[in-house]
Amino acid sequence: MMNLSDSSTPARDGHPDILSAKAWIGKLGGSPVRPQSFAASPVLAIGHFRFDGLAEEVECPKLPFHYISVALGGPLVIEACLGGEKVKGRVLPGQSLIMAAERSNVWRWDRPTEEAHVFLHAEFLDRIADEAGNGRADISDRLAFTDTPLRHTILALTEEMQRPGSISPLFFDMAADVIARRILFRHCQKDGKAGANTAGANTAGALTARQLRRVLSLVEDRLSEDISLDDLAGAAGLSRFHFVRAFKTAVGTPPHRWLVGLRIKRAKELLLSRTTTIIEVASLVGFESQSHFGQVFLSHVGMPPREWRRRALS
Repeated sequence: MMNLSDSSTPARDGHPDILSAKAWIGKLGGSPVRPQSFAASPVLAIGHFRFDGLAEEVECPKLPFHYISVALGGPLVIEACLGGEKVKGRVLPGQSLIMAAERSNVWRWDRPTEEAHVFLHAEFLDRIADEAGNGRADISDRLAFTDTPLRHTILALTEEMQRPGSISPLFFDMAADVIARRILFRHCQKDGKAGANTAGANTAGALTARQLRRVLSLVEDRLSEDISLDDLAGAAGLSRFHFVRAFKTAVGTPPHRWLVGLRIKRAKELLLSRTTTIIEVASLVGFESQSHFGQVFLSHVGMPPREWRRRALS
């Protein structure tokens, strides 16, 4: 599994769009809260930073991302000028704000704060909107609102970022889809009203048995490699938007959980061979490190791989 933390993978974190998100955080004086403060995929970046009070206005560059944050400090009063429109609000801990991509943005706030935030690529949200039959996504700038599912998703991402190893590409893909659907459903404009968009209401049926066989065949062939949501959707012959719903209807669990389950099942089979080392097992089932594999195995099985093997072979 590819490591996407800020301490490595310069090929992906070095993409100009990703660098623009890091530069934007730096312009506002963000400092890391944890050892792993930033991680990114091509369509989604996540961060966890602390900011001092901003008494003087600071103008930041436009972003190719839609910016969504969750306040973990405060309360604080934020004043901003987004796309030439002045906004002001009192933000409580747990509340969020959204700024659409390509907005001119000037900021000021009255006290230190801590923020968890995501940067969702605008082209990706447009793609999901198009697949949902909604055309171009017209996102709404919003300040000081509460969206519990969105908050939980963002905070889960910041926690996942702290685990040993890496965030898998499929986990990133799924998180990007969940956030995109939530944004489309609750925070986009349609007929002049925010949240009136019907994205996510698609009633696609379950995958057919033939589609499931194709997906399983792809996974079995590439279990030791990174597997993306686009790979799985392509095997089923569906867009990723329709695949996620159809897969969960057929299997009863999201694709990333299903894939982890398959990796653990295969790992158990490999652990029954005394000649295969733990680190070899980890690599064969798609984990980049033994420590990451051990943590995931422990969380699913209830004991470390070495202990499971000892008991299984005794």
